[in-house]
Amino acid sequence: MAPMTQAAANPLDPKSLLEQAFEMEDEFPGPAEDLLLSWLLSLGADQPPAEAAQTLLPRYAGRMEGKSDTLPIVKLHKLLEQVAVSPPATARRGRLSGRMRRGA
Repeated sequence: MAPMTQAAANPLDPKSLLEQAFEMEDEFPGPAEDLLLSWLLSLGADQPPAEAAQTLLPRYAGRMEGKSDTLPIVKLHKLLEQVAVSPPATARRGRLSGRMRRGA
């Protein structure tokens, strides 16, 4: 018997966290913030979160129509919208790295 093959993971949702949550719709228990953080941490280092969110949002937008703002799934969608418009993170130089750079 041949082993079952699993479909390749979506690099924009590597652990299918968002997909599973949005499939649950009103049954998603939350908390939305925890799931969003888990999703952000699952992204590859070379994947900008804003671009991933912009690409994924249209998949879930239609599911949110007519839903109460108090539902955790609606909160998750709103958080994803915020990620989609967030500027990219920039590396910050600390005092130590500046000293190291100067050889002090």
